Amino acid sequence: MATQVSLGQVSGTVRKHFRKEFKKRSGALETQVRTAVDGWFEGAFVGVSYPTGSYPHAFDTFTTRAAADARHQPKLMTNQTWGRHIDGVTVTQRKVTLDVLAPKGRPAGVTARVRLRFVTTGDKVKKVTVAGRLFLTRNPQGHWQIFGYDVSQGVK
Repeated sequence: MATQVSLGQVSGTVRKHFRKEFKKRSGALETQVRTAVDGWFEGAFVGVSYPTGSYPHAFDTFTTRAAADARHQPKLMTNQTWGRHIDGVTVTQRKVTLDVLAPKGRPAGVTARVRLRFVTTGDKVKKVTVAGRLFLTRNPQGHWQIFGYDVSQGVK
């Protein structure tokens, strides 16, 4: 299932010229941020060969410091709780809404409001929801990276 990405609030495009500038860049922004968010979704939850307790690529799209923080919270930031007891996952929802800071129409920072829902298969059948906010910035090479997060994980 493809990740659904939409624009939420955009700040910094008050003047008409800046709105036009942002509109030219918005498609590329959505694609680039989707790549960063999907990197986490895939590496931590849905693109993993189960059963496993290892998620070596979960934080490839995080900054060094954010990845270090996330590694200290594996039950929150990966599927570690269920990973050894399942044989796969079926995604039911992948949704991202982007709130963008775009001074003079140029994206400078993004808050991605995310929701990932999936059902585990195997010995432990659970409905899992991962939701929250990811904070992104561009690295020196121009790629969007996750530098912070406020995420929760719920299970039914």
